[in-house]
Amino acid sequence: MKALLETFNNMDDESKKKIKIFGIGFIVIIALIIIISIIVGIINRKTSYENMEKIMEEAAVKYYENNLGQLPTADVKTTIVSAQTLVEQKYMKEISKYTKDESCSGNVMVTYRDGEYDYQAYLMCNSFNTTLLVDEIKKNNPVVASGEGLYNESGVFRFRGEHVNNYLKIDKEIFRIIKIDNENKIYITPNTMDDMNDDLHIYWDDRYNSEEDSSCGINDYTVSRANESLDKLYDSLSNNLKQNTVNYNLCINKRNELDIINTGDIECSKKLENKKIGLLPLYEYIKGSIATLCVSANSKECKNYNYLVMEDLSWWTITADSSNSYHIYYVTGSGEIDKDRGDTKRIARYVVALKDNTLFKSGKGTFEEPYEIR
Repeated sequence: MKALLETFNNMDDESKKKIKIFGIGFIVIIALIIIISIIVGIINRKTSYENMEKIMEEAAVKYYENNLGQLPTADVKTTIVSAQTLVEQKYMKEISKYTKDESCSGNVMVTYRDGEYDYQAYLMCNSFNTTLLVDEIKKNNPVVASGEGLYNESGVFRFRGEHVNNYLKIDKEIFRIIKIDNENKIYITPNTMDDMNDDLHIYWDDRYNSEEDSSCGINDYTVSRANESLDKLYDSLSNNLKQNTVNYNLCINKRNELDIINTGDIECSKKLENKKIGLLPLYEYIKGSIATLCVSANSKECKNYNYLVMEDLSWWTITADSSNSYHIYYVTGSGEIDKDRGDTKRIARYVVALKDNTLFKSGKGTFEEPYEIR
């Protein structure tokens, strides 16, 4: 060491400077290596938790293969098996063997849905918990009784107002969360749509109407072009979105432009069951506004304080006018409600329902930080 110091002292200033610079660079490199190692360790730990969920689900599948009588049915729609049971019966090792976290516990919920079994693991650890999107939405949005926000309407949680934190990002597309029903299905619709995409422009219906002696369409959704077009549109949606959707019942009854009942009792008195995709019923658009004078299809005030307004784009609702056989309600680019013949092309602002066990990944529901799912 003494010899090294003497050698350093005998060097010229330029050589000393180079050695000092090298030393600082070396320290920086070591520091970066340490930081990267910490980050990788965190990522690996998080990945191991998510892998643990998959291990639990695979173990549950094997468990129920040997215990078919315990599977859920159409009458008993969910059953649960604990991780401890899966360990004790040798379908998997203890969770700590996979995660190196002694604090973890968990279970697997199996749901009978649309004729199939859906397995979802729930893991609870000190630094990780399986979180559902529905729980995160309710946690971040305290229920309100007036103004903008999330309303609890007899167990249905619905967003109302213009500035609400109901943004959801799936892949690259931004959606708005409309409501959470009493089965915890989450209904979403695109925040905006590509006006240049011809596939999104549809006829509601352009069939020949004998009453009008014209190809103005027939305003019965069950046999409409819109019903056919939306089924095709669903097939074009991203796999990530489709993997998280569930069938739901479309509210397709007609209403008069003077009707002021906006509970869904009118539109939902007739339903088209078990559909993967639909359009927005008129009452949902009316309820999106908190304007006190937004009460019917004739209310221009419905464009006020309403997050469902899609500026400069005109889009079909699913609701037809009950006073004739050819008019359907649509929303204008300025947000007003109007009606027209079905043989006009407009945007298909579709609605899909996410499963109750859709997993939360990140986000706060704001435009800057939308919710994201796993």
